[in-house]
Amino acid sequence: MASAPNSTSSRFLGSARLLAFCTLCSRFTGLARDMVMNRVYGQGWEQDAFNYGFLIPNLFRRLFGEGALSAVFVPVFTDVLDREGKPAAWVLLGRITGLMSLALVVLVILLELTALGIATFMPDVSRLHIGLTALMTPFMIGVCLVALFSSILNCLNHFTIPGLLPIVLNMLIITGAWVVGPLLGDELDEQVYGVGACVLAASIFQIAIILPVLRKHGVRFRLSLDRKDKDVKRILRMFIPVVLGQGVLLFNSFFDTQICTSLTRSPDEGPTMSIMGRVVDIPLEPGALSAVNNAQRLYQFPLGVLAISLATAAFPTFSLFASRKDMDGLRASIAQALRLAIFVGLPSGVMLIILGQPIVALLFEHGRFGPEDTVRAAEILVLYGCGMTFYCCQHILLRGFYSLGDTMTPMKIGCGLVAFNLALNLGLIWFLRERIFGLSTAITSLLHVGISVWLLRNRLGGQMGARKIAAATFRSVIATTAAGAAAWMIFSMVRDTSLSDIDIWLISALPLTDMLHVFAPLLAAVAAFFAVGLALRMEEFRWLFRRGVEIT
Repeated sequence: MASAPNSTSSRFLGSARLLAFCTLCSRFTGLARDMVMNRVYGQGWEQDAFNYGFLIPNLFRRLFGEGALSAVFVPVFTDVLDREGKPAAWVLLGRITGLMSLALVVLVILLELTALGIATFMPDVSRLHIGLTALMTPFMIGVCLVALFSSILNCLNHFTIPGLLPIVLNMLIITGAWVVGPLLGDELDEQVYGVGACVLAASIFQIAIILPVLRKHGVRFRLSLDRKDKDVKRILRMFIPVVLGQGVLLFNSFFDTQICTSLTRSPDEGPTMSIMGRVVDIPLEPGALSAVNNAQRLYQFPLGVLAISLATAAFPTFSLFASRKDMDGLRASIAQALRLAIFVGLPSGVMLIILGQPIVALLFEHGRFGPEDTVRAAEILVLYGCGMTFYCCQHILLRGFYSLGDTMTPMKIGCGLVAFNLALNLGLIWFLRERIFGLSTAITSLLHVGISVWLLRNRLGGQMGARKIAAATFRSVIATTAAGAAAWMIFSMVRDTSLSDIDIWLISALPLTDMLHVFAPLLAAVAAFFAVGLALRMEEFRWLFRRGVEIT
C-alpha cells in the first residue's frame, strides 16, 4: 500500500486522540446524568416517557445535524475551502445555515401541530409521552445548528469545544432532575417536565458558547436563503439520498422505540391486548424502553469515545484525499482507520459481555433502580456488546462512501436492512422480550459492515489492504482473548467477595463491592491486552500513543 504524506496521513490520528479525550469527558458527565435519572425516576414509566419525548429531537439531531448534512456538507465545504479559500467557504456556510434554520423551524411547527392533533383526537395515547415530546421538540433547532458549526470547527482542525459541548446538556439534565423538577410538584410525572425544560435551555447555552469560538477562528458568515449557488445545489442534490439512507437506519431506531412503547403494558393497563381480533399477552413490562436506553448508553460510551471520535476526526482527511483524487492516500487512511476500529471494538465488546451486569449495578443500582432493573438492562447490554466491533467499523465505512461523494450506496444498504430488522424484532419480541432490540441491532450491523466492505472495496479499485487488515484483526483477536480470559478469571474470584463491612469515613459511602467487581477484572483485562499486544508488536499501539506516525 502506498504511503501517504506524513503530515496529512497522521493528522487525523492526532485529532482523534484529542477528540477522544474531549468525548471521554463529556461521556463521563453523560454517565453521571444517567445515574441521576435512574436514581430519581428508576427504570419506570416516567423515564420511559422522557426517553420517548427526547426521541424525536434526538433523532433529527442525528439525522440532520450529525448525519446527513455533515456527511454531504463536510466534503463540499472542505473542497471549497481547499480550492477557493475562506471567503467562498464562509458564503457557503451562511447559505446552508439559513436554509437549514428555515427547514428546521417549519419542521418543528409541523411536529408540534401533529402532537396537538394526537392529544386532541387520540385521547388514549399517553398524555405524558405526548406532552414531553411537544416540550422538547424545539431542542432540535439549536442542537442541529450546533452540530453544523461543530463540523466547521472540525474542518478547521479544532475539536476541543465540539467534543466538550455535550457536557452542557448533561449538566442541565442533572439540574432538571435534582433542582427544577422538584419545584414543579411532588409527583414524578410532574417533575419530569422540569428535565424537559432544561433540555430546551441546553441548546440555547450551546449556541451561545460555540458562536464566539467560530468568530475566534475567523469564521464570518451572513444568513442567506440563496439556493442557486452551484455548491448549495451540489449539497442539496446529495442530501436527499443521504437522508433516505441514514434516515432508514435512524427511523429504524424510531420504529424500534414505537414497537417497544406500543407493546409495553402501562401501569393502568391489563396484561393482554387485542391484535386483529386476537387476544395476546402484552410482551413488555413498564421500564422496557428505559432498560433498552440504559443499555444503549453504556455500549455507546466506548463507541463514542473511541470509534466515533476516530471516524469524526478521519472524515476531513478522507474528504481531502478524495477531493485531490489521491486514491492511494484514501485507501491507506480508510484501511488504517478500520484497523484501529477493530483494535478498540473487539476488547470493548468482550468487556461488555463479561462485565455487563456488574457495570450496570455499579452505575445505576441506586435509589429507585433495583436489582431486577439491573438484570433487565444487563441482558440487553450483553447482546449489544456482541456487535461492538461492527458498530465501530460501520462509522468508518459510511464516511468512506461519503468522502467519495457516494450517498446512494449507503442508502441502498440501509433500505435493504430495515425490513429485516423490523421482521426480526416483531417476530421474536414475544420470546426474547426487550432483549431482541440488542440482538437485532448486532445482527443488522454485522450484515451492514459485510455488504459495505464488499461495495467500498469495488469503489476503491478492488484494494483496501485486506491482507494487512486480516493480519491485524488476527492479532487483535489473540490480545482480546487474553484480555477476556483475564477478566473472567478475576471476576470469578471476586464475584462473591463483599466489602460492605468496611467502616472508614467517606470510603464506606462508596459502592466498594460493585467497584471491586468491575475494576479488578477490567484492570486485569487491560494489563493482559497490553502485554499480549506489545508482545505481538501491534502497530495500533504506536499509532494511538505516538505522534507523527505514518500510514503504511
